[in-house]
Amino acid sequence: MTAILDRPPRERLRIQTTAVVAGGLALLVARPLLAGDGRPTATLITIFVTLLAVGACWPLAAQRYEVGRSGSVTAWSGLALGIGAFGLGRLLGGGHPPVVLSARIIALNTLAAVAEEAFFRRLTFALIRPGGAALAVVGSALLFAVAHVTVYGWWVLPIDLAAGLVLGWQRQATGRWWVPALTHVVANVLVVL
Repeated sequence: MTAILDRPPRERLRIQTTAVVAGGLALLVARPLLAGDGRPTATLITIFVTLLAVGACWPLAAQRYEVGRSGSVTAWSGLALGIGAFGLGRLLGGGHPPVVLSARIIALNTLAAVAEEAFFRRLTFALIRPGGAALAVVGSALLFAVAHVTVYGWWVLPIDLAAGLVLGWQRQATGRWWVPALTHVVANVLVVL
């Protein structure tokens, strides 16, 4: 422990952030076990509120990189492109909704989407970003996809990887994590329509 405290503040923050990301990933992977048969909705709400609070509020080291080309993709055009991609995917994918549409389902899916984006596209993305834009986009997308395997199975990996790449591109191109968060909310609603 003292070895960590002896390091420069920026390096300590990176180590602490890595531990927090690992803990958040473990929490997401353990969702099916934690939710169990008891009170799954309350447990899921607790998990997502925790991820949202940590993902949105955790201090990030000062980043010295340019996000996208200055002004190349505005937040609104990035949002439109992302929503368009998910809308097209829903149209082409077809199928039936996995659950019956209800206010509870919309609320839980919205909370999950915003929490996951705060965690993956704000916190995890910022942790990986010093390694380069491509690594941050692909790395956060891969972790996002793997975190869903225990809930939906391995068949969802390519779908969630593609979704994560779109959301990561939005984060990089616009420089804002709320753009992929809004896109993810719309994508989650499209799944249950």
